[in-house]
Amino acid sequence: MLRNLKFGAIIFFNLLLFSGCENFLEGDNAGRASIPVFFSDVDGITSAIIGSYSRVYEYYDSEFYLYPEVAGDLLQLSAIGENVKMFSQYNFVSEPDQEATAVGHIWAKGYEALANVNNILEYQPVLLEKFPNSSDDLLIIRAEALFLRALIHFDLVRTYAQTYTYTEDASHIGIPALTLTPAENELNARNTTAIVYDQIITDLQESIDLFSEFPETELMPYRGSEMASRSLLSKIFLYMNEWESASEQANIVLSTMELTVHDEYVEMFRTLEPGAEAIFMLSGEQKKSSVGVFYATSDPVATASSKLIDVFSDTSDVRLDLLREKSGTYQTLKYSRPDVNQTEYGSDLYVLRASEILLIHAEAAIELNDFVAAKEDIIQIQSRALGVPNDSLEINLNTKDELLAVLEKERIKELNFEGQRLFDITRWHHNLNRDENTSSNVKELAYPSHLFALPIPLREINANENIIQNEGY
Repeated sequence: MLRNLKFGAIIFFNLLLFSGCENFLEGDNAGRASIPVFFSDVDGITSAIIGSYSRVYEYYDSEFYLYPEVAGDLLQLSAIGENVKMFSQYNFVSEPDQEATAVGHIWAKGYEALANVNNILEYQPVLLEKFPNSSDDLLIIRAEALFLRALIHFDLVRTYAQTYTYTEDASHIGIPALTLTPAENELNARNTTAIVYDQIITDLQESIDLFSEFPETELMPYRGSEMASRSLLSKIFLYMNEWESASEQANIVLSTMELTVHDEYVEMFRTLEPGAEAIFMLSGEQKKSSVGVFYATSDPVATASSKLIDVFSDTSDVRLDLLREKSGTYQTLKYSRPDVNQTEYGSDLYVLRASEILLIHAEAAIELNDFVAAKEDIIQIQSRALGVPNDSLEINLNTKDELLAVLEKERIKELNFEGQRLFDITRWHHNLNRDENTSSNVKELAYPSHLFALPIPLREINANENIIQNEGY
């Protein structure tokens, strides 16, 4: 059982950095005098990296993991009203002054997590020189911090900017790409999306180089690793339509990782044991889970849309076992663990797993016109889902559009409720089309639309004259 992180027990003091600070991109000396003391030894920076995972979990669990699903087409809210969580995102009525919703929370908590990671990266070289006998531990910590910095930037740029291919050269406005904690009175502007992605790639490439010097740690999948960095890099290239690079990184990952087998598929979501295919996940240990409350209570806030259920053409598909029917609605069971003490363990959140990487490899193969390889990948996913041998299935389709349609259905069946759907819709430049019986006021939304990016929070706009609001808000 890989459950020895005790994230909840190591609070990380919240790094003392941004308490009371109204603008998360403007430097503030409050608490900074304590930071060098905290990073004065290896124990301090070790606690800091563990605390950083907790900070990432916080923004994932509170809003980020839900937002791409609520703003997508695979669920519907069972209750409607402005006081319902994610109501504004569901109906695309997000406004800059909604500080207590996803608009404000993802930005604030994401940049808090980023500040924690940047402090680690700032002080790690000092400690490396001061404690040469701990060089291995400190280099791994640096690799983990670089992975987390890349992940946080990727999450924020997908939320507050249009998808990478919105403009031909990704010159459209992105988010502030921060590699240092801002100094006092430093007002950071938004970089282009291209610059943000360049920074993400730079961080991941360095983290891969560092991780490659060390074997995978026993804490995988709850910590960063070479395979986590390569998986995220493959996903970055997917969003950039850099198909050969996406395929190359996916190949490396898939050469070392395996899919969870059919008979263990449901258990990897419903027990404390991570699946064999887990590459990186966020631990819910010692945490109360908003995702769990949203999806997994006896009266869930969100249930599956008819569009999701209709995608399943074979009732023997094991992935249907994670959708429980009740009075004509279907509830996801991915965040409901019946034999787990919910006061000790909140919902674990899969961020990267081998099934997704295999689907990335398949999509890249389709775009590179290697239809044979693409079909093999898709059949591997399908055969696992149905519990049948690979050679018992066949895909009799031979055009790019036909195969992409099959791939989309497999991504829906495999990755539903895992924080993916809206981002798939926008990176494909598809229109949003919901069921006719959706409980949302928005049934269709044509691509492109300014509504596919959240507004920058008003607090940030007011505090930082260099921050430009997104178009349309």
